[in-house]
Amino acid sequence: MKRFLHRATLAVAVSAIAATLPSSLAPMRAQSQPLLLSQNVNFKPPDVTAPANRQGGTHRGNKLCPAGLSITPLVPPTNIGLTLTDSPTIFVYVPQTSAKIEFTVLNDKEEEVVYEKTFKLDKSGIVGVTIPATGNNKSLEVGKRYVWSFSLVCDPEDRSADVVVKGFVQRIEPEATLKSDLANPDPMTRLNVYAQNGIWYETLATLAQMRRQTPGDARLTAKWTQLLQSQGLESVAAQPLVGPL
Repeated sequence: MKRFLHRATLAVAVSAIAATLPSSLAPMRAQSQPLLLSQNVNFKPPDVTAPANRQGGTHRGNKLCPAGLSITPLVPPTNIGLTLTDSPTIFVYVPQTSAKIEFTVLNDKEEEVVYEKTFKLDKSGIVGVTIPATGNNKSLEVGKRYVWSFSLVCDPEDRSADVVVKGFVQRIEPEATLKSDLANPDPMTRLNVYAQNGIWYETLATLAQMRRQTPGDARLTAKWTQLLQSQGLESVAAQPLVGPL
């Protein structure tokens, strides 16, 4: 009896130690989680982190960028989001400005440009920039993370004056069960599947697309607001969507 109790105690201890091991020791693959229907979009962040730089950049002020002007990327507090595609959409809030915005995607060591695009907005709001999957652009590879940045070009002759924010994107391979769940044609179901499996960029892009298709839907507006507030982005939760790029 004593030997049995000793073995049982040892098994419990080993299980407890295993539960504390970091998830990074296992391959990063998205396994589908049970779908729980809710009035809210219950985004469950994965156990991944990146260097912090999510805070909106600010500027001392000039003709193109008045003092206090800031931009805010839409990314979780971990400053990294997962994607299942090689063509994710990255969202950022840009205030009213005549300055150009430069969007750049680099490899993890920030030594190779994967994609870059320069654009201007004629009004303030939240805009999504999609990384193309075709053409001369390099594809986002599974298992690798990439650094993206938005730079507000306040002085074209002095790029050190740019307002810059950075974040990370990591592409992962979905498990077969997750692929099956995402084959559902209902966008609301897919939205919840993305959110409950911690796939940030598709969660945001899916909900943004639904809002654009039915802009007067108060339920979708509430879901959008709740999602951003849950990730500490309440300062831009009420800002309008100004269209994809």
